[in-house]
Formats: sequence, C-alpha cells, structure tokens
Amino acid sequence: MTGRTENHISGGVLFSTVVQGQTVNVTLPDRPDPALAGLPRRSANFAGRRSQLDQILAALAPAAPEETAGTVAVSGLAGTGKTELVLQAAHRALMEENWFPGGVLFVDLHGYDAKRKVSPKRALGTLLRALGVPPKHIPPRAEERAHVYRSALSTLAAAGKRILVVLDDVPATDKVRLLLPSDGTTITLLSARHSVAELDALTLTLRELPADEGRELLDNAIRTARPEDTRVTAEIGEADRLVALCGGLPLALRILASLLVDIPTRPLSHLCQNLADAHSRLSALSREERAVTAAFELSYRRLTEDQAKVFRLVSLLPGPDFSTESLAHLYGESAKETERLLLDLTRRHLVEPREPYGRWQQHSLVRLYSWAQLRSCNDSWGEGLVRLLVHFHEKATQACETLLTSATRHLSDNSSFPDRTAALQWLEAERHTLAAAVIWAHEADDDTMCVALVVPVSQFLVEMHYPEDARCVLAAGIRSSRRRADRFREAALLSSLGVVLRDMRKLRKSVRAHRRAIEICRTLKKRHALAGALNNFGISLHDQRKFSRAVAAHTEAAELFKRAGDRGGVARALSNTGETLNELGRTEEASRILRKAAKAFRKQGNLRGYAQALGSLATATRNDGQAERAVELHKRALDITDGLVIPHERAVELSNYAGTLTASGEFKAALTAQQEALDIFRRLNDRRGEAMTLGNMAHVHQKQGKWSKAVRLHTLAMEAFFEAKDDHGLATELTHLSCALLQQGCNTEALKNLELAAELFHQAGDSKRTDETLELVDQVRRRAGTGLRPVETRM
Repeated sequence: MTGRTENHISGGVLFSTVVQGQTVNVTLPDRPDPALAGLPRRSANFAGRRSQLDQILAALAPAAPEETAGTVAVSGLAGTGKTELVLQAAHRALMEENWFPGGVLFVDLHGYDAKRKVSPKRALGTLLRALGVPPKHIPPRAEERAHVYRSALSTLAAAGKRILVVLDDVPATDKVRLLLPSDGTTITLLSARHSVAELDALTLTLRELPADEGRELLDNAIRTARPEDTRVTAEIGEADRLVALCGGLPLALRILASLLVDIPTRPLSHLCQNLADAHSRLSALSREERAVTAAFELSYRRLTEDQAKVFRLVSLLPGPDFSTESLAHLYGESAKETERLLLDLTRRHLVEPREPYGRWQQHSLVRLYSWAQLRSCNDSWGEGLVRLLVHFHEKATQACETLLTSATRHLSDNSSFPDRTAALQWLEAERHTLAAAVIWAHEADDDTMCVALVVPVSQFLVEMHYPEDARCVLAAGIRSSRRRADRFREAALLSSLGVVLRDMRKLRKSVRAHRRAIEICRTLKKRHALAGALNNFGISLHDQRKFSRAVAAHTEAAELFKRAGDRGGVARALSNTGETLNELGRTEEASRILRKAAKAFRKQGNLRGYAQALGSLATATRNDGQAERAVELHKRALDITDGLVIPHERAVELSNYAGTLTASGEFKAALTAQQEALDIFRRLNDRRGEAMTLGNMAHVHQKQGKWSKAVRLHTLAMEAFFEAKDDHGLATELTHLSCALLQQGCNTEALKNLELAAELFHQAGDSKRTDETLELVDQVRRRAGTGLRPVETRM
C-alpha cells in the first residue's frame, strides 16, 4: 500500500525552487544569523558629518526601484572616520520601521591589511552562512557563491525581508563586485580607502573635519569617559589649535582624547606644545595599539615603486599645494607621467585634487608621514630640488615681465604666457608656493637661490598688494643679500620693503628703508638703481603729505632715468610727479605732466602704465572743474584691453572714476563703480582701500540727502581707517561724518568729532586742513550756541 507523503514548509522564506520529497525542506531564515552578521557597536561620541549622514540615510530609505542608489560608498584617507560614519548610518537605518526588516549583513574585509585581509570568496562564504545556507550547499567557486548570494537576497527582498549589506574596508579589486546585490532593492553600504567610482555607487568622499566639528568630537570623546571634564570648553582656542595640528583627522582627535582622559590634569595647551614640533607630531599621535602612522602605513605599503617615490617627493614641495608641472621638475619625468602617478595617489586619497585641475595638496599629517618616509629611504632628491627652484625662478621671472611690463610685443609660439591675464593666473596659483620657496632657500642657507628667487616673487607680491607675504619674503632676501655681501641687491630689496611698509602704513619705517637704499645706491654709484629708489621714496613722502619733497624726489628720479636711457622709468616718475602736483592743487601743471607720461607709455606699448596715467589725468581734470571730460578719460582707462589687469590697480581706478561720477551728479553709476571697487579691496584685505571707498559711498548718499545711510557708511569707513592706521584718512572721515551729523541735528556729537579731526590733522602735519577744521568748529559753535572746550593745538 502506497501512502501519501506531505511536506510542509514554514518558519522561513522559500529560496528558489522547492523540490518535493520525503525529507527535503529548503528554507531561509527571516533574519541573518546575528553571530555571523552582527553589526559592530557604534561610537557614543560621534560628531560632525551631519550632511553626509543625511545623504546616506536618504539613500537607504525605502524607495521605488528606479530611485534606489543600490550601492552607497564612503571613501577617504585613512583615519577620516569612514567606518564610524557607515556604522552610524547603518544603526540608525535599522531603527527605522520597515526599512530593513530582514536585518543586516556585515563583513570587515580588512582590504589594506595583508595579515587579516578577507578575500571576496571567503566573504561570500561568511555571508551565505549568515543567510542560513548550509556549508555543504555553498559552492566552491567565487562566481557560483555570488549567484547563490544574490538569489538569496533577492528572494528575501521579494518576501518583504529587505536586508542591508555593510562591507567595511573593501580592497582595491574588481572582485568586490561579487559582493554587491543585483535585485535593485537590497542596498549595499561600503567603506574604502580608495576611489570606487567603477562601482556606479553614490560616493561620498570624507575630508578633514572643520574646527567646530573637530572640537565637538574632541569634547564628546573626553566627556564620554569623564562627564565632568570641561577642558575643551574652557580652552576653546587651544582646542581649535589641536584640531588644526591634527588636520581635522578624526582618528588623531580620538587618540588625543584618550591621552587627555589618561591625565585629567593635563591642559590642552601642554598637548599643543607637544604637537607643535612637526618632526615629532606623528610619534605623539599614538596610544597603545592606535596610531596615525600605522593607519597611513597600510596604504603606503600597497603603492608601487614609482607611486611610492612620487608620494615621498611631494613632501619636498614648498607651500600648501602644488602643480603637476612643479612636481614633474622635482621628479624628473614628463608632466604626463607625473600626472598619471598623481591620479593613482588621488584614487588612494594620499593626494587630493584642487581647483583648478592640475593643482594638488596633501593632508598635513600625510605630508609629515611622507617626509618621514623620504628621510628613511635612499632617494636621491638634491638634483630634483635644484631643478624645481630653477624652474620657479625662470617662470616667475617670465610671468612678472609679462604681467608688469605690459609692452606690446610679438610673443613666440612656445611662450609660457601669451598675455598678462595668463601670467597673473599662474602667479596667483603659485603665490604661496613661491613665497615658501624663498623662505626655504634662505633657511637652507642657499643665499644665491634665495636672492635670485626673491626678485620676481617680491615684485609680484608688492604689486599685487600682499604686504604680509611681501614683507616676509623681502626680509629673507635682505638677510641673504647681506650674507653674500651683495649691497646692490640689498639696496633694491630695501627699496621694495619701503613700498611694502608704506602699504602697511608704517610710514616712518618706510622712509628709513628708502633712505638706506638711496644711501647704498649713491655709495655704489648705481645711477639706474638710485633712480628707482628715489621714485619709490617719493611715493612714501607723498603718503606722509610731504608733497614738495616728493616732487623733488620724483623729478631727480626722472632725470636719472633719462640719463640711463630708461624711457619707461622716466614715464613712471613723471606719472608720480603729476599725481603729487594734483594733491598740491597745481592741477594745470599736473595735467600737462600726466599727458606727457601717458603719451610716453602709449608710445612704448606699455598699456598698464598708459591706463594708470590716463586715470590720474582724469582725476586732475576733474579737480580742474572738467568733470565730463574726466569721465571720458576714466572710461578710456578702464576699457583698455590688457591695461588694468591687476585687481588692486583696477579697484583704485574704479574708486577714482566713482568720485568723478559723483562730481557729475551720476550717483547711481557712482555707487555701482564703488561697489565693484569695494568688493576687490575686501577680497585683497586692503582695509585702507576699503575705507576710502566706503567714505566715497557715504559722500554719494550725502549728496542724495540720505543722511542715515551716510552716517552708517562714514562710521564703517572710520573703523577701517583706524585699523589701517591712517590717521589722516580717519580725520577726513570724522569731518565728513560731522557734516552728516549736523544735518541730523546731532550738534554735540558733530563738534566732538570735529575737534578730534582737527587734532589728527595737526598730528599728521596738515596745517591747512587743521585750520579749515578749526574754523568749521567755530562756525558750528556759533550756530549751535554751544560752549564746548576749545581744540588744543600745539603748533
């Protein structure tokens, strides 16, 4: 008798075809085996990364198949907190109702650790066992395992048991694709030290934490162990410094937190002192089994010989970033080969790309590690460094000649800089690198290279109005010149330093530097150098309002330039003379000299000088009462192609143009020009230029009868003049503010400001403005009937 056999399948999810027989039951569990697939614990002191966390959670949330990301990848440098971010996102997603009812699968692949590395094949075996597939049913080949794995995930998803797959520290191999589901519903969340762009994943690249988030992480980590610890909040400045010294690297900050927890009495300032020395910083960032160096080591060991060499050489490049071109000179290979290796390092996050393309940077701690590796190997890099510095000198010299000469000429096909704009872009991109190269050469006692480099670099920094950088570079160059006993070069650099000190409103020091330069030039009987020093000296005298002496200096300079056959120098001296005569009120004479200078510049093809001379002529023409004619001259100056390319020069001309528009009653156009000038001055951090422009904008509002706006802008201008240490400008602004206050009936406040202005004019040696202001004080007192104390003047 044949009995009937019944098979009942329950308690699980059917996986593929069920073969009916007497004893066969094939099922999958509702959730993975927690012993094999359990998610590691997340940190309780997670901080920062809020936007990235939100992006991940948005991608993990249930959505229509066509809207599902499929794979979310978090990549970045070792120690940036990739694993922690992935765990935070996974834990939060699992807490959401109906997001992942099937649970989670987790595998740490240890992709960069040779001793603990888990192959995709082995990982698939772990994942299949977690899914309840018996070991005897797990195929031997990786591809077959991947088929079973994907089918299982698809079946669970179809049954409403969607699973989250988390893969940590995936290796740089195409076989990682075997671990990715294919059903369009199951989501994979992974972390990697290298770029995984080939996986068609939503990719988030982690960078260093900003100061506030780094400080929050440090504080949270300390307070988790010691809730009563307030060192971070008590020493915010030092905490921010710690974050900066760690380059915002989360791993480094967690190690620091552990060190601070170890010794509750240790102040943050003491730890900052320990980390201040760059040579020992990496060794200080370690505690027991955790070390920043160890994290970097795993990535470094995976590099090829060429990749490793380029990685080490990057540490030699001066400045915060570098170009492919610069590294190619240091490496000694073509730019194309150098770029290829840089892209390899970028994919491993050992180098980071910057804008524009072709510029790169390293994390500060990676750079220290790179330098340590360079010192410990046998690389020969001396010749490469010489090539690099020679490259900087030659190209900076060529760029400065193109930018600052602005003479019309036929450029060769192989010219590095076809025009002034291209030269300016290169100099701006390499600005910090060039300045660092000068300082490096000086500190390395390579005085010859330092002096060679400082000439074009300081010239650019001075002309672009980067006073702090220029002062540091010139100081190094002057010291190197003195060590070489090169008095001629010392004089030239002293003259440039005088210009920088003038821009910094250190006028007395500026005059002393110029006088020393002039003294050396006279002793050496260097006529042409003396002409340049006198011309610069005259500009400082102008700013001291010693106009007659300034005219004398410029006049002597023009004569010396003429004897030396330097027509460009003559034109520059004439232009400066015309500007000073304009200040003296000798507008007709100023206009005549400025027309002569403009004609000379145009004849030489010097469009830069021509545009500046036209602008100065326009100002003199306005002061002579010909505002409409002046407006046309300003427009011509601003419209000259390849003329006012340097931002500061354009801002000055825009400000002067706005003054002429105001005199013509074109207030709207004047404010537009002033706003453009203001934006440039602020971008350059030129507080004096900003102050003058704000004051001019206030003047326009006074003309319009908008007294409240005028008062507000005058006040801002005063603050800027004060910060710029320009007492004469401050006095002028106080006078203008007083006029606006009087219109609002604020007589007492206006009188106090006028008294202070008179005192400042007196201290600045401007007797004419002192008398005018005192007369205004008396007029206001009589009109207001107010008996305020008299202004004390010490003649």
